[in-house]
Amino acid sequence: MTLTKIDIGTELGKGWRLFQPNMSLLIVSGLIATIVSALTCGLLSGPLSVGFFLVVRRLIQNDPIKPQPGDVFKGFDFFVQALVLFVICMAATFLLCLIPVVGHIASLAVGSVMMWGILFVAYQKLSAVEALKKIFGYLQSGEFTVPFFYGILVSIISGLGVLACVVGIFFTIPLSYCMMACCHETLFSGESEVIEPEIVPPPPPADMRL
Repeated sequence: MTLTKIDIGTELGKGWRLFQPNMSLLIVSGLIATIVSALTCGLLSGPLSVGFFLVVRRLIQNDPIKPQPGDVFKGFDFFVQALVLFVICMAATFLLCLIPVVGHIASLAVGSVMMWGILFVAYQKLSAVEALKKIFGYLQSGEFTVPFFYGILVSIISGLGVLACVVGIFFTIPLSYCMMACCHETLFSGESEVIEPEIVPPPPPADMRL
């Protein structure tokens, strides 16, 4: 599959325009996910990240049933794969951070891998291993260079909230999820599950005979 060419500025703009009108929903959803992740020492970060991306996808696809903050827990449907992916990426980050300077810089690349991996688990229902294979396969082909660096940039944007007395992460994290989801839509819209409105058939006429 040949990937669509993306423009980083355009994709960042799409994410911002999605975030603005849904700011309250996304900030509350992010607050719930962050608090629960912290209370579980990060154990539930992977599944909750999947759930957050599912909320964002429903906004992108204009789901007639508006998502609610509690929908982040629907990521638990992908619990095992999201947890495995999270553990792999955190282990890689820990090992890289043992290397002064260079390791810390390289850990940003792991952040991009994790963001894209979580997206593939959430939107394409891949396993953790399949998601990682897909990422590295695209990187080897040279088609994923710009999206990969886009993921690094968005990861940096996500972390900028720490500079605003930490509270800013409740703004930057949801924004970063919107930016990543919009970019995925540009690249892989044909591989994501489309949300269809539920159609309830009308009741049969009262005088209908079997």
